[in-house]
Amino acid sequence: MRSPPFFSCMWKRLVATIVLTASVQSPAPPQGAMLTLAQRAIEPLFFSSPLVKMSGTIRAIPGHRLDLIVITLGDMPIEADTRQFALISADGVTYEPIAAGGGPDLIFPIDSLELGREMGQILPSDAEVLMKRTSTTSVMVEADARATLAFVFQLPERAAMRALRLPDGSELALALAR
Repeated sequence: MRSPPFFSCMWKRLVATIVLTASVQSPAPPQGAMLTLAQRAIEPLFFSSPLVKMSGTIRAIPGHRLDLIVITLGDMPIEADTRQFALISADGVTYEPIAAGGGPDLIFPIDSLELGREMGQILPSDAEVLMKRTSTTSVMVEADARATLAFVFQLPERAAMRALRLPDGSELALALAR
């Protein structure tokens, strides 16, 4: 038995409305985020933060290397866990950042940020970047539109990198400079 034309028409309208509503309500990706630097560190990376009274160097453990990835956000600010910025190898393995900040010279080791502590940076563009440890495993990063974000990843020496995955699931292809 066929359904009456009224129900068929209403069903099609309901499905169209659901699809349209879902597409309008989906979260906006970081519009126009672009890769500005991808390079392997050839020496330990210096960090300093007068706010938390800490400075030092970040060194790779034996058999590993440090890769520095810098992106510039587009017209949308971002708020995400630092672990959502994942470096993806050619064979699909993901790596979480070990340090982050508002630029290559503003990095700070994620593990050194104490629970409940915040660390903010005002960039030369007047954009602000804020990192806050919200749990023992989570550090949130908030950044204004058009801010730069730098991430340091530690990975096996011979690993080939493919892309940086952003919090919205999109990826920025990499070509690492040596």
